[in-house]
Amino acid sequence: MNTRRLDPAVIDEQRDGDECTLRLAVPADLDYFPGHFPQAPVLPGVVQVAWALRLAASRLGTPPHCREMEALKFQRLLQPGSRVTLALRFDRARSKLHFAYRDGDDTFSSGRLVLETGE
Repeated sequence: MNTRRLDPAVIDEQRDGDECTLRLAVPADLDYFPGHFPQAPVLPGVVQVAWALRLAASRLGTPPHCREMEALKFQRLLQPGSRVTLALRFDRARSKLHFAYRDGDDTFSSGRLVLETGE
């Protein structure tokens, strides 16, 4: 049986209202790494956005779909074996999810996602 590995390992998490901070480990055996790129694997930006959406939906009750992306920045490469903190904040009034992947003062990526509200 071939098991696909698609998600990070959640090491720790803290929630406070519409904010959540997760400590994540990026497993070396994720299905995203082969072919992206063979000599120096990196976690695709689209996966980082998908993780932010999925983790926010399950922890903050946010809509799971994005209508628009704002201010996306990919500053450092996330590689197999990395450990990062994912900060999530939901602005309910504007239906925007703010996210940032960091390790201390180093930011890997960040952005704002305008979420589908069903309206």
